[in-house]
Amino acid sequence: MKKITSLAMLLVLVLVLSVSASALQVTTATIGNEDQDRVNDVSTSVTVTNDGTADLTGINMQFIGDSRYNIRFDPATFDLKTNEQQIVTVKGDIPVSFDAVVKHSSNSDFLDETPFKIGTIKAYKDSTDATADLNMQAVNQLKIKKVTAVCGDKSERLKDGEEFEELSPDTQCSITIEFENTFNDDDRDDLRIGDVEIDPLYIEVESTDSDLDLDEDDDTSLDADDKDEMTFEFDIEEDVDEGKYPVEIRVYGIDENDAYHGEMWTVKFEVERMKHDLQIKSASISPVEIDNCRNQRINIDANILNLGKRDEEEVVVQAIIPDLDIEKKISNIELDEDESERVSFSLNIPEGTESRVYSVELNTFFDTTALSNTKRFDFVVNKCTETTEEETSTDTVETVTVEETTSANVAETTTAATARIRGPGSTFKDSPAYIWLLAGISVLLAVIVIVLLIVLFRRPFDEE
Repeated sequence: MKKITSLAMLLVLVLVLSVSASALQVTTATIGNEDQDRVNDVSTSVTVTNDGTADLTGINMQFIGDSRYNIRFDPATFDLKTNEQQIVTVKGDIPVSFDAVVKHSSNSDFLDETPFKIGTIKAYKDSTDATADLNMQAVNQLKIKKVTAVCGDKSERLKDGEEFEELSPDTQCSITIEFENTFNDDDRDDLRIGDVEIDPLYIEVESTDSDLDLDEDDDTSLDADDKDEMTFEFDIEEDVDEGKYPVEIRVYGIDENDAYHGEMWTVKFEVERMKHDLQIKSASISPVEIDNCRNQRINIDANILNLGKRDEEEVVVQAIIPDLDIEKKISNIELDEDESERVSFSLNIPEGTESRVYSVELNTFFDTTALSNTKRFDFVVNKCTETTEEETSTDTVETVTVEETTSANVAETTTAATARIRGPGSTFKDSPAYIWLLAGISVLLAVIVIVLLIVLFRRPFDEE
């Protein structure tokens, strides 16, 4: 039994000595980098080490992988004494279809710019060998240039990892993404890097938090050396909690050589709730124009929304026109968090109010007197434009005068022939013809009267 055990230990020792007598090591390497164009004869290097106890002659280099990369070694064969190293140049061709980013959306590193393993390098001498990964990387030609977010009346230009701070619930937002195809639009076929279109190109905007309802996408295409942008709209809901909401922006596509490009940014929208925040929503004023001929009313409607962190029991809403000393209040409103109530005001504008533009202020107060928010409206008072009775009568007289003048013109036209006998500046009544006409008519009338008298007095005598 002891002999068998001793023999086994001897075999193990021989095996260990044989391994340590001849051992090789080879380092990993990457052809290309994040700025590398897709061209031929791109070089890198690896280091081969003989860390055994025996010299090695005729060590060979071999690539195990796809032949389309055309991997070559220089030197391809060499000798190494114990503890010596050999630097070996590795050359390869980067295909125009080589991806720049991780293209599988299920991967945690989706759209990362990264080297991809293309095969294995092997250094060997007889039964002694060593292997290492060989990677390859090419430039990503689709970039996000800038992101601009607008929420309410605030605007922010964001970079990857930055935050849009101090946003309120119940706010309308938009996010605009500008992106660029960085291929040069020069057609350089000898280098295989010019004038390459990206089509299709996808743009996606998605919140990774379900409390922020944002999941939009679109697609387009983009020529070499071109920029474009897309805008997506979304709302920060009124019942959203305080916090930071990450939004992923993904722009990716496939170029005409089937290479995958793209980039992903993450920005954050920070929602903050104040302790007291009585917002004025859906506010309106009507009419926006009146005149000062008589007493008139303007009506104001608004929705008061409690976006603060606490329930409010003493809410006051005030409508005031400072320049006219007009004011009305609605008091004793109770609003729990995220609750709202509609309010309406009717304000009397007195007759004769100066014609100009006026502002109405709508104010909200918590704890009765503490101002929370203000909204302003403008309306116009115009000068009275009603027509008086005296003006109307004058207009009527003037109309009649015009009609009479027209009739006189007709009469003048009718007597045009008679007017020819008149001299310049005279009338027919002033002419001799008019006098002779009157005389003739008088004589004729006298004759008619005499004849009638004679006839009348002769009848009795004839009857006798």
